[in-house]
Amino acid sequence: METKKIVRVRIDLSTKLSALIAYYSSDKSMYFISNEFGISLRSLLRFKDSFETSPESLSLSDELLTKLSDMRKKRLESKLSLPDSSTVLKEENARLRQALEYSELRNEALQELLKIGREEYGIDLLKKAGAKQ
Repeated sequence: METKKIVRVRIDLSTKLSALIAYYSSDKSMYFISNEFGISLRSLLRFKDSFETSPESLSLSDELLTKLSDMRKKRLESKLSLPDSSTVLKEENARLRQALEYSELRNEALQELLKIGREEYGIDLLKKAGAKQ
């Protein structure tokens, strides 16, 4: 049985920066950029987290830098605005109450249908308690 060797490739700084510039300056996904530059997605994510995105390091335009900072703010806000467990439980409770109400209403309608069938047509559709199966 052959063991597979993991080959580590050193990626130079200019390639890393070029990939990050391409990612931030286009609407392409990280997956697409990683394939375009021949870098694994994990490596590109690591580059993105490790490099400071300042005008000096990436030479991005002011417009792109504001877009980037807005994206970061939105991400932080979404992390901070995660609903707490009590909110989630209240929403689930309301949903379950509505489902129970619907189920009870459906049950009443079926009981009424059985009653009409028994009274008007003389058909008893309920299962007898001692019936053989």
